[in-house]
Amino acid sequence: MAEILPFRALHYHPEVAGELARLVTQPYDKITPEMQARYLAASPYNLAHIIRGAEKPGDTPQSNVYTRAAGCFDAWIRERAFTAEPEPAIYPYDQEYSVPGSGARKIRRGFIALCRLEDYAARVVHRHEETHSGPKADRLELLKHTRAHFGQIFVLYSDPAGEVERLLAPHSAGRAWQQVEDEYATRHSVWRVTDAQTIQRAVEAMRPKKLVIADGHHRYETALAYRGLRCAQAGHDPRAEYVMMTFVRLETDGLTILPTHRVLHDVAGFDWERL
Repeated sequence: MAEILPFRALHYHPEVAGELARLVTQPYDKITPEMQARYLAASPYNLAHIIRGAEKPGDTPQSNVYTRAAGCFDAWIRERAFTAEPEPAIYPYDQEYSVPGSGARKIRRGFIALCRLEDYAARVVHRHEETHSGPKADRLELLKHTRAHFGQIFVLYSDPAGEVERLLAPHSAGRAWQQVEDEYATRHSVWRVTDAQTIQRAVEAMRPKKLVIADGHHRYETALAYRGLRCAQAGHDPRAEYVMMTFVRLETDGLTILPTHRVLHDVAGFDWERL
């Protein structure tokens, strides 16, 4: 069964860190060198300093992108650039975006919560991609140094009646708690649900669901590896049993599937007409 939990999110404190638009980034694996340079220059508190910091010629095992990321993370908490929510919550999350090629605006609705890690063999969390060792080793080093999750794992669940969305909808009808527009004109809006009864009903409604990873296979498998590492080191670390996820209903009209284009060349015997 799928076990989700509310949690006390760390978030930017605007009076210390400044404007949110100067602080947030695209996911780590989408950050090009040009984007990295722009993000790092935007603010000393931009998240790229943690999730995609710059390598330096003199880096060593004792001083490198991961140790600097951990140093930033600790310092930002001390300086209150990052501050924790006072009580656990589930976080409804909307992404309003333009559909490429049409200009139509859509809203993808979901919610952010913790989810208990499950091996694929348990048939609770399902994958559709193979993963690569390099990105997983990279993200595992960041997780080992910071002991924190900075990105979302995007999962789909089926709920034809929209039960979970109906539970959370009254709590996301007003002004968003956090809102920012990114460089692709996608507007991200987040609310907080702290009502214990609503949370418990959402937790129960999600228990029988199967979860399909739409994006974030490397992050998920990194979290599995970290859980194993912490189990070997400490016997048991309950914090390592859970990972942050964004849950989106499979039946929503806010999902758009676009083609991924790949170019093949120098294929022996290739015949376009025959293909």
